[in-house]
Amino acid sequence: METETTTAAADPAPGFAKNPAYKITLERPTREYVATLQGEEIARSRNVILLKENDYPPIVYFPPKDVRRDQATMTEKDTYCPYKGIASYWSFGREKNIAWSYEEPFREMLDIKGYVAFYTDRLDDPLS
Repeated sequence: METETTTAAADPAPGFAKNPAYKITLERPTREYVATLQGEEIARSRNVILLKENDYPPIVYFPPKDVRRDQATMTEKDTYCPYKGIASYWSFGREKNIAWSYEEPFREMLDIKGYVAFYTDRLDDPLS
């Protein structure tokens, strides 16, 4: 899967409506990614989505079935992105709000619905 999100669809997300040239690219890399925190593996998958947005570093989104949500607690924090929607945040171990997911993303971002991303600088190692 390699898709580029544009405003081709009717009634685009607010960000795309205001800035139709804005690009978000979703890719499915073939390699495996592993996230470890405090010596414990909290996610492992070959089915991640790599989200590339403008000049930001790429973000790895893990499918929910490949994340140790039994070690996670959803927090009260949420943030809004005019391109993706409202992000919900998760704590793992002692790391509060280290992960986020879009449980109800805008239509253009439905491919990442429920997928989990991590602040890689707070993991034991960058995603290996």
